[in-house]
This record gives sequence, C-alpha cells and structure tokens, in this order.
Amino acid sequence: MLSTTCAIMFGIPEILILLLGILIFWSVANFGKNTSLGFWSSLLLAIFTTPVIAFLIILIFFRKK
Repeated sequence: MLSTTCAIMFGIPEILILLLGILIFWSVANFGKNTSLGFWSSLLLAIFTTPVIAFLIILIFFRKK
C-alpha cells in the first residue's frame, strides 16, 4: 500500500513538468505560425534549440507575414 502511494506521489511532478514543457513548445510554435517559418518549423526550431532561443530567433529574424 505504501509503495503504491509513493509511486503515485512521485509521478505527479514529472507529469506536470512534461505538460508544462509541451505547453511552452506549443506556445513558441503558435507564436511563429504567422511568420515566414510557420507552425511546424517554429516547433522544430524550439525542439532543436530551446524554446527561449527559438522565441528570440523568431522575434528578431522572422517578420510577420
């Protein structure tokens, strides 16, 4: 009983961190969808760099359509 409770408790923070990461990646991709990169290229840029660096690259180098 105790091991099951501990396994559930220790899994919740990891799931929340994963969901937060997905939300951040989606936000950067959504920000870049109206640029010359588009949604999917912005998402790939965020995955291969970091979301912060991808956001800055999109903000500085790629203008809105």
